[in-house]
Amino acid sequence: MTEDTESLRPDDAFTLLADRTRIKIIRALGDASTPGVPETLPFSELRRRADISGSGRFNYHLKQLLGQFVEETADGYRLSYPGVRVYQAMKAGTFTERVRIDPFELDAACHVCGATQVADYRDSMFRIRCRDDDCGAVFYKYFCPPSSLTEREREGVLRAVNERIQREIASMANGVCPWCCGRMASRVLPPDAEMPQRENPAIEHRVLHTCDTCDGALYTRLGGLVVTHPAVVSFFYDHAIDVTRRHVWSLPFAASDERTTVTGTDPWRATVRVGCAGDTLRLRIDEGPSVVEATRVD
Repeated sequence: MTEDTESLRPDDAFTLLADRTRIKIIRALGDASTPGVPETLPFSELRRRADISGSGRFNYHLKQLLGQFVEETADGYRLSYPGVRVYQAMKAGTFTERVRIDPFELDAACHVCGATQVADYRDSMFRIRCRDDDCGAVFYKYFCPPSSLTEREREGVLRAVNERIQREIASMANGVCPWCCGRMASRVLPPDAEMPQRENPAIEHRVLHTCDTCDGALYTRLGGLVVTHPAVVSFFYDHAIDVTRRHVWSLPFAASDERTTVTGTDPWRATVRVGCAGDTLRLRIDEGPSVVEATRVD
C-alpha cells in the first residue's frame, strides 16, 4: 500500500527553480557527483563550487530547495532524486539546446515507393522519411534530447535513436508509461479518426497510447509494437539475427502497414506478417492491442 504525503504543486515546484542562484546550487551538486552516487558537500564547499557571494543569500536559496530538490545530511547537502532529474534535464539540454542535423541518406529503402530513406533532426524531433517528397511517407518521428545526438558519429546517432524508439514503444506495449511509469492505455483508432499525419501513406492503422498519470500520448503502428515480442525475437534469432539491434525503420512490418491486415471489426482483429530469409511468422492481434497467437507459416 502506498502512503500519500503532502505534495508540492507543479507551479510551486517550477517557481522554486525560477532563480539563477538555485540553478547554480543544483548544478554544483550535480557536477560534484559521480554516476549513481550523489555527492554530499559541506555548506562552505557547496557555496564555493556554486560561486555564490554572500553567505546569507546562499543560505536563503539553499533552504528553498531543501525537502524537494536537495537533501540535508549530517555531512552536508546532496541532490534528492527529483534534484537529480532536474540536473539531468539541464545536462541533456532538453529545454535549452537547439541542435539540427541536416537530412542524410540511410541504408534502407522506402517501404511505400522503394526510394531511399533519409533522416534528419530539428526541433528536438528525429524523423525518418522517404526521400521522395511526392511519396510523403514518414516512418518514425520521435523526440530525442539534443545532447543524445551531439558529438556522435552518424552510426552512433542512429543507434541512439533506435534504442530510444524500441525501448519506449516496448514499454507502452506492456502498458507502462515510458516517461512516468504510470498506467498506459492503448486503443486502435478507426481509419476516419482525427489524428496527426493522417495522409501518411506508411501508416493506416494507428494505435493511440495515453498515460493516466502524466497525460503523455503517442501514436504507433501495430507492427512497431511487436518488434520485442518473444515470438518475434525468437523467430529472428533462429535466423542468427538479433532483431532488437536492427534499425526499426528498416523492418517492413514495423515501419509501415504493408504487412498488416485487418481481419475483423466486431470484435476488432488483425494480423501482422513478419518475414525473414523467406520464412514468415504470422501474428494475430486483438483490440488490446496484444498478440493472441503466433504461427510460423510454411
